[in-house]
Amino acid sequence: MPLGIDFTQILLHLFNVLLLFVGLYIILYKPVKKFIQGREDHYKKMDEEANAKLAEADAKLAEYTERISDCDNEISKKKKQADKDLEIIREQAEDDAKKMAAKIISDAKKDAENQKMNIIAQAKNDITKMVEDAASKVVLTGNTSEAYDLFLDDAERSAD
Repeated sequence: MPLGIDFTQILLHLFNVLLLFVGLYIILYKPVKKFIQGREDHYKKMDEEANAKLAEADAKLAEYTERISDCDNEISKKKKQADKDLEIIREQAEDDAKKMAAKIISDAKKDAENQKMNIIAQAKNDITKMVEDAASKVVLTGNTSEAYDLFLDDAERSAD
């Protein structure tokens, strides 16, 4: 043994270290590696589920956005139709009002014409009566100036 080195002791120590590493590998490394792999798989699975849920949420968001856009389009169409219907109703009401106004004016003109005719007829009757009275007074009294005064008196009383 040169320099006081005992090779058996070195080999025994190497064997012990090798045995220690093999034991630690079996006892510690495999379970820790298995635990880490399980944990990694768990987080990968959670990540995949989150990505799937995110993709589903994006799909639903796109679907709802499309539905909202369709609803907005439908609302604008219905509003345009309602505006058209309102315009038609307004035009009909305006036409009806014009027809009614024309009828009222026509009826008023007829009534005015009838009243005018009645007034003219009554005036003719009054004038005829006054002339008859005046003529009868002239004939009966024989005095023209007196008859004329009676005629004027009768005319004033008729006017009142």
